Amino acid sequence: MKSYYCLLLFLFCSSLSFGQAKKLNLDFTGFIDTYHAVRSQSPNDFMSSRTRFRGELKMRKNRSIFYTSFNATHNKILEDQSDIELREAFFEYSGKSWDLKVGRQIVIWGVSDGMRITDVVSPMDMTEYLARDYDDIRIPVTATRFRWLRNKMSAELIFIPVSSFYIIPHHKENPWSFFSSGPNTVLNVNTKQVPDKTLENCEYGGRLSFFLSGIDFTFSALHTWNKMPVFTQRFSSDRDTLSFTSQHARLDMLGFDFSVPINKFVLRGEVAGYLGELQNMKNSPNQRDLLKRNTTNTLLGIDWYPGNEWTVTAQYALKYIPNHTKAIKSKQTTKISTFGATKKLLRSTLLLSTFSYWDMTNKSCFNRTYADYALTDEIHVSLGYDWFHGDKGMFAPFKNNSEYWFKAKYSF
Repeated sequence: MKSYYCLLLFLFCSSLSFGQAKKLNLDFTGFIDTYHAVRSQSPNDFMSSRTRFRGELKMRKNRSIFYTSFNATHNKILEDQSDIELREAFFEYSGKSWDLKVGRQIVIWGVSDGMRITDVVSPMDMTEYLARDYDDIRIPVTATRFRWLRNKMSAELIFIPVSSFYIIPHHKENPWSFFSSGPNTVLNVNTKQVPDKTLENCEYGGRLSFFLSGIDFTFSALHTWNKMPVFTQRFSSDRDTLSFTSQHARLDMLGFDFSVPINKFVLRGEVAGYLGELQNMKNSPNQRDLLKRNTTNTLLGIDWYPGNEWTVTAQYALKYIPNHTKAIKSKQTTKISTFGATKKLLRSTLLLSTFSYWDMTNKSCFNRTYADYALTDEIHVSLGYDWFHGDKGMFAPFKNNSEYWFKAKYSF
């Protein structure tokens, strides 16, 4: 909480400097949306019911920008999620061949769609898993980013003094909880065991990007942590309580991505080495039993724009863990593919969309299909269905969470 006050004080002082300017451009935008989902099978209960106000303030003067956004949310199902949240708040200055951004911001790396290969800076809020838009579950980080810009290349450096980590749901009243136990077992989950907020535990890295004729590509590196925690588990002596404790370890990422347009297609790819990635264990009673491995993560994707306002995308991702042992929970090789398609109709007022994740290793999947209709430029209504299937893998815990949903959004 103290860091929030310091950040707000810094940004307030920055805004005062804007107030001395004679030519100040001030924009206040945002939206109000409401989202409600009902389980498609018995007991047909509400899976989500929330309403949100998003405010975005941008002040611009010459080469300087101050931007902040916040959410005011009322969540009927998860009452602890009803809150006013500072989302982004940063100061940005652009020189002739460089720019600097300081503050709370969302950082997106890589070229993948809904997958994380080199995109390991901003963690994810999994409170409602994939039942929210992918962009909404990104967690901002407090960072300093410096970019040196040229015509055909750019270099970026990033420094994150205090790390942020995945938010993992674990309360029993949350239908998206990652944890479960027997009917006579008390569940105790500790997700607050994170690295100390010291300079030694900071994150830093950078990217070198090239924009050439016919291809864009980027080299990236980051000294970070495993943002998604690994959990150790332990039964009490009388075996009536099952305890989970989050664990984090240092992780170095070395990555490369590219994008190549070919007529009506765009070919995309990413490859990343995670050096010292902490592994989930089948039985991990204490931290000493955890293992680290240098893993290889690759992705190949293609986008097709055939015309008539069609867009079709497909991706294939593979992860390989060398020196694999039977104690590691994941298989040595895991494969995930995605497929998506969108089509606009009725003079672009109606959008039909479908997007699927297929866990090829464990034969489980998730699909979101919906229709979005623009009543006006400012008002949209959407109807959709989320489908979970499979007995093993990343989607198996939510196989009974398939849902119908409705969303309305007013932008201003």
